[in-house]
Amino acid sequence: MLLNKPRAYEIMDKYKLDALLAVTPRNIYYLTDFSGFNNRTQRSFYEYALFPRDEDAPAAYITTAVELPRMSDFPTWVPNIQTYTHPVNLAKRDYDPSTEDAEAGMPINWPIRKHRNLPDREKQWLELKSRYGENISASPLLALKKALKDALLDKAIIGTDDPRVLNWLNEDGLESIKSVEATNIFREIRMVKSPDEIKLLTKAAQINEQGMEAAINSVEEGVNWQDIESSFFNKVSSLGGQGVYITAGPGGLPHHSVVTGKPIMLDSLCTYKLYHGDIGRTVIVGEPSKEVLKRNKAMIAGWEKAVELIKPGLTGSKLTSEVLKVMDKKGFPGFIIVTPHSIGLEHTDHPLPIGNEMPGSKGDFVFLENMVVNVDMPYHEYAWGSMHLEDTLVITANGSRAITSEKTEIVIK
Repeated sequence: MLLNKPRAYEIMDKYKLDALLAVTPRNIYYLTDFSGFNNRTQRSFYEYALFPRDEDAPAAYITTAVELPRMSDFPTWVPNIQTYTHPVNLAKRDYDPSTEDAEAGMPINWPIRKHRNLPDREKQWLELKSRYGENISASPLLALKKALKDALLDKAIIGTDDPRVLNWLNEDGLESIKSVEATNIFREIRMVKSPDEIKLLTKAAQINEQGMEAAINSVEEGVNWQDIESSFFNKVSSLGGQGVYITAGPGGLPHHSVVTGKPIMLDSLCTYKLYHGDIGRTVIVGEPSKEVLKRNKAMIAGWEKAVELIKPGLTGSKLTSEVLKVMDKKGFPGFIIVTPHSIGLEHTDHPLPIGNEMPGSKGDFVFLENMVVNVDMPYHEYAWGSMHLEDTLVITANGSRAITSEKTEIVIK
């Protein structure tokens, strides 16, 4: 299970929430373990996930009946599956109010070829349809109404990552529901990982690092950026991941292609089953100057200091301050960025200011046990080059453990 239930209950109590309602794809996946067509294509408002604070109330997943067969390969732990049909090619439905339910949908009945043996998988699909695809609703919102009533949440305080949905429910007969904007509440829950999430993030980190190594291997004098980028994306894809980006600094390679003697930062990001891997390295073609080597040693010392310091309770500002002191002492004055960030379903998987919230309004970053974090250490200097060092750590009770290689030396080609 992706969801860290104890953490979710703790944070829901903190904000006095009766339930969480996920509308965005990443939070739906987090609450259900399921990511089908609508989730992967980010088709908003065609699926929902409901997680009640009452442990005896049924959690729910709302989805189109078309998705049901996919649950045989990607099962969800959620007990209440509410489905709907939404035939986009039909006009406003005509119905007889004396005999029909205005909120009922029309089951999808694919034909079954007679006198043929059904494969076991198709038997599973039909069983799922029988369980969840008969008593269906006419729209996603109406299916959500059913789920709320099943969980006795029709007068609840609900945190959601898109309050528009609860406004629609208020207009559609559930006037007593109150909404709380919960984009950062979800992030506050998600920043402490469950064991299953840590496994996925470990795999994502491994795939991303192998993609980074492929990119580094492609670096040579005169190679253009598209070739380096393709090496990364192709390797990640071959390992079952999905490349998100790889960059060589603020705007890519300054000369469009690799130049001998110029240090190059590489920062890559991929996903594995929607969880992110993130890493940073430095590569140079030709013999590095004494200055480059000195700066690399200072960055290594800074990273080692970060690993020494990181444990539950440490603040991000304290980490940054101490690492920059070490780097300055080791001969890299003017280094700017040492930024810790939680990683998970988002690249930055912890609360961030949104809307009219000002920078710093969320307070200092604090390391917690079972967070998975990166420490970003990029550097760019115009007319000189760029460098980077970034690895991924799981925060333990007394410190941390790396899930990337921590290969901190500059790669010389």
